[in-house]
Amino acid sequence: MAMTILSAILGLLSPIVFIIGAIPFSVHGTLPLKAVLAGSVTLALYLALFQFLVARNARFAGRTRAVWSSNFVAMIAAVPILFLYNFVSGWGAPGVVVEQGVPMLFASCTGCLAGALAARWAPGTPGAYGENVRAACRIALRVNGGLTILVAAALFFVIAPIKDGPGPPFMVIAVFHLLLAGFSLWRTRSAVMPIASGVFGLVFGAFLLFSASAFAHHGPLAVIALYACAASDLLTGCSAMAVATVGRGEPAAVGI
Repeated sequence: MAMTILSAILGLLSPIVFIIGAIPFSVHGTLPLKAVLAGSVTLALYLALFQFLVARNARFAGRTRAVWSSNFVAMIAAVPILFLYNFVSGWGAPGVVVEQGVPMLFASCTGCLAGALAARWAPGTPGAYGENVRAACRIALRVNGGLTILVAAALFFVIAPIKDGPGPPFMVIAVFHLLLAGFSLWRTRSAVMPIASGVFGLVFGAFLLFSASAFAHHGPLAVIALYACAASDLLTGCSAMAVATVGRGEPAAVGI
């Protein structure tokens, strides 16, 4: 049940991942064909990665085919539900809904299916997989902690002091980054990360990504710093969610 809920949460983030992949190619707020393709490829890779991690975890935990199927459906369900809601409710122009929704549907189906098949056919034994996972999780958590500290420093010393900029909110976000960094480094002892840490990383990354365009008039330094911080948060958020996914049910000895 817990892995099904986790799969549903990962699926609900699919529209955000699509937008993040399409934003660099957008033109005046619209999404041309290349932006839609970039968003679709990003979405497919995102779902393929996390479907692989969830399905492989279920496979080595010895779970039934019904549980495996529920994880697959939960992760893929968000995109078709969103597409049908927009199409039936008339939210947005019908042509735009179809032009963006159909590629999203195809990308989500392709990504989830590719990840599930890769998990089913990937070689390896449960014991060796668990040991490798624990080592990779510890490395990912250390990297997450270091990157998050760098983002906090950039927010404190580069973004917050900008004249006429919203300094206090960025200082609060920087404090949250320091707390997340400390938590990531502390969790290296068990190589397990709660899913909330990954969600926070993705939310902060999306916020900083959208803030970069609003800070364009403050000079290139602020924009570059915000884009770098956003990219770092998105990376740490994805890796934290990966650690949370594969770390479940993998007991690890205390120690680094």
